[in-house]
Amino acid sequence: MTWINRLRLLAGLIGVLLLVAVLTLIFNQRQTKAASLSATISADTYSVGAAYGGTVTKQYVRDGDSVATGDKLFTIQSVSLQQDVANGLKIQSSPAYDVDTTMGTLTYRATVAGEVSYLQARLGNSLGTGEPFAKITVTNSQYIDAHYLLSPRDYGRMTKGAKATILLPNNISIAGTVSTIEVATENGQAATQVRVDSPELTTGNLGDLTKSGTPVVATIQLRDDGPLAGVSDLTFDFLQQIGLT
Repeated sequence: MTWINRLRLLAGLIGVLLLVAVLTLIFNQRQTKAASLSATISADTYSVGAAYGGTVTKQYVRDGDSVATGDKLFTIQSVSLQQDVANGLKIQSSPAYDVDTTMGTLTYRATVAGEVSYLQARLGNSLGTGEPFAKITVTNSQYIDAHYLLSPRDYGRMTKGAKATILLPNNISIAGTVSTIEVATENGQAATQVRVDSPELTTGNLGDLTKSGTPVVATIQLRDDGPLAGVSDLTFDFLQQIGLT
């Protein structure tokens, strides 16, 4: 065998080894990602009520109205409040409501800025103590509510603070971070509910794509515990830096 043929053989072997190494790294990297079974954009909500029930005598807002912190929502005439005052109980106003002990009324106020998403306190309605009289969807509080079905091993590799990629309906991807993880066992698998936060949901120019209920796909980076974990991470970090991934 001539030296040229030997060099060709050596080059071929090196090429095969490099191909196997690249394919192994790609396979290893793919095993460290989990795509959601379902995921939607949600938002934090604030419930109004629970101090005193009664009859709604004034209504200042309707479903869908935007409110600022401190805005009046509704006024309730409360027999329970009047009885407590008559028994000598001191009832004071708070940021959540203004108390008029003479009239026996409470005027509830918004303690957060947002949109009225549920309103039970309508003019003339009677409300019981402890009921949610209204709900306010908090402004700029959008997050991703994502669901996964994982093996026990993969669930063990899902961690708070992990990076996530959120694919919107228009195929734009934004970055996020895992904030909370909840799990229940389902047929030996980990049915996992994850909250993913992303500043781009509230600060980006995404318009209606960030409304509650919008379906998305959330892919989470799992902790890489494979035998090539260190090599894989270093390689893909390098490829990202030079713009090849």
